[in-house]
Amino acid sequence: MLMAAMLGACAKSIVIKTDFPEPVVQSLPLHIGIHYDEAFTNFTYTEDLPNDTEWAFDLGTANTRLFDSIFSALFAITSDVKSTGGSAPPYTELDAVIAPAIEAFEFSLPRQSRSEQYSVWIRYNLHVYSPTGELITKWPVSAYGQSDSRNFGAGTAMEEAVIRAMRDAAASIIIGFAEEPKIKETLLSDDNDS
Repeated sequence: MLMAAMLGACAKSIVIKTDFPEPVVQSLPLHIGIHYDEAFTNFTYTEDLPNDTEWAFDLGTANTRLFDSIFSALFAITSDVKSTGGSAPPYTELDAVIAPAIEAFEFSLPRQSRSEQYSVWIRYNLHVYSPTGELITKWPVSAYGQSDSRNFGAGTAMEEAVIRAMRDAAASIIIGFAEEPKIKETLLSDDNDS
């Protein structure tokens, strides 16, 4: 019993609670439906490192905060939707539906990299659908963040690395969305102007 309590005490739990400021960007003239599935809104990742401790990451609430801030800045109008497409309102009023997902999450500790850095890699995937639910594209967005262990304690340094990775993803999406070839061709070409 005492051993179990001691092992539990060694676990590091990282819950990302930060708010993400809305980026300052020229909005695209699109009405986009946003669909967050349960895996995205409740995303957790746990890894028990050999000869170390268990690390548990909770990004669920932070994911929705991050993407709400990105999408509300990037698009003229956004609407929360319950699925990735449909044939009745609100889908008939949309230009597209976006459903973000986390495809991969990795991290490294200073002892693994033989540096002072806590590092985090996140691969998001933005699934972009037509309003009726046909897949337009799956756009992978890779993000990286690191934090120096000399500036923070272990838990705080890892949390900061996660936040920096999430902000890196936001910057990539803001800068790259309109340039992603399938998105540009389908949603932003002059032929699509009404």
